[in-house]
Amino acid sequence: MSKKGYSERLSIGFTVEQMRRIEEILRVRAKQGKFQHKTDLIREAVNLYLSHQDDIPGTRAAITRKLEGRFLAVEQQLREQNDLLARMVAFFERRRK
Repeated sequence: MSKKGYSERLSIGFTVEQMRRIEEILRVRAKQGKFQHKTDLIREAVNLYLSHQDDIPGTRAAITRKLEGRFLAVEQQLREQNDLLARMVAFFERRRK
C-alpha cells in the first residue's frame, strides 16, 4: 500500500486538450501558492464527479434527491392539512352563525 493509502492503480489516457487544461489549472493554483501534483488534481476531479452522481447511494447528489422527494411529500401533506383546517374553520364559522 502506498504512503497515502491508495492501493488501486489505473492507467488512463488524455487528449492533448485535456492535458493542457489540467496543466493550466495546476499553473493557476501554483501562482496562488497552492501547489498540487497532477495525480492529486485528477483524484480531486474524479471524487467531485463521483459525489455528483445521483445513482450511487450515499453520494451528496443521491442524498439531495432523496431529501427533495421527502420535502415534496411533506409539502403536499401540509397543503392537504391546511386545506382540511380551512374547511373545518369555515364549517364551524357557518355553524356559529
